[in-house]
Amino acid sequence: MKQRITFFEKYFSRFAERFVLKHETLKRVCFFIIAQKPVTKLFGPIFTRTPKNIELDLTYTCNLNCVNCVRSCGLAPSNDRMTVEQVKRFIKENIDNNMKWAKIRAMGGEPTLHPDILEILELLLEYKRNHAPDTCIEIVTNGYSEKVKNVLSKVQGEVNIANSSKKSRVQDRFLAFNLAPRDIPYYKFTDFSIGCRAMNACGMGMTPSGYYLCAMAGGIDRVFGFDIARKKMPLPGDPMLDQSTVICQYCGRFRGMGGWVKKEIISPSWQKALKEYKTKKPTLSSY
Repeated sequence: MKQRITFFEKYFSRFAERFVLKHETLKRVCFFIIAQKPVTKLFGPIFTRTPKNIELDLTYTCNLNCVNCVRSCGLAPSNDRMTVEQVKRFIKENIDNNMKWAKIRAMGGEPTLHPDILEILELLLEYKRNHAPDTCIEIVTNGYSEKVKNVLSKVQGEVNIANSSKKSRVQDRFLAFNLAPRDIPYYKFTDFSIGCRAMNACGMGMTPSGYYLCAMAGGIDRVFGFDIARKKMPLPGDPMLDQSTVICQYCGRFRGMGGWVKKEIISPSWQKALKEYKTKKPTLSSY
């Protein structure tokens, strides 16, 4: 899958990496300017989805439910999880499309709490051995509790374990994920279809509902109920702008990294969606 390079990625990103990204205030000002609708209409979107990495949201069950979780596991608890059959279908699509990811990350929630996690990791390893030897298979865990540690002890050595070793629900470097940019007057004229750096840094997302342009999008969709996941692997010509237009306006990551907070901040759009979620959880179509 060949990645489409936008004007900003080709020219502005070089300047940004050298000068802008080292200064938080300057970074936010520059992003504000280039995210305005007249600018994006002239130059196009800033970011594009990466074909390099993908994160599989295997489960939304978690034993910590951290404050400001980017999957909202505590605020919107769910027993939804990807099935073994869905993982097999995902792997078949990779083989049929000759897709070779740089990294496939098994995520959550807490992925070790998925009842079939070891079988799923073995399936991903089989794909790696037979079709994509350079692909890194990684499980991302909080490392919290003896139950989690016991499962990790059974994970094969070929799987990279990204263990954050969390000790509590409150983290030092989490941002206000449930603070929707659409609820902030500052973003009134923003073109949300431009996405953010997470599309490149984290890669695409995969959930029980299907494919998303970034790793956080599925966690937002399951709360708001837009039901806009792709049911087939997106092809190179699909920029998935319909998803970014809808999803990014609700994502706290859109505002950029930094500005870490330890308290829970929930803006009006999220408050309304979470209230409705508790009354009647949205039903999304399955992958």
